[in-house]
Amino acid sequence: MSTTTNIYLPLQFNQLVELIKNLPKKEKQQLADLLLNDNQAIDVPEAQKAFVRSSIKKHKKNPELLINEKQAWKLIDEQ
Repeated sequence: MSTTTNIYLPLQFNQLVELIKNLPKKEKQQLADLLLNDNQAIDVPEAQKAFVRSSIKKHKKNPELLINEKQAWKLIDEQ
């Protein structure tokens, strides 16, 4: 019988990268395989899916409403 212990370590992404760099090659490969084969589905709430579908329909009907990335970032920065 195996037991699982969850440990929370508040790491920044770059700290995690440095830890991974220090792993032996075999363990790095095991980690890479684990990440590449992680087929866990991400549950997206139905309300969010409906909102995205609605937005897609709206923008297909009115493509002139779309703005480019530069304009979007400008709007975000203004807030």
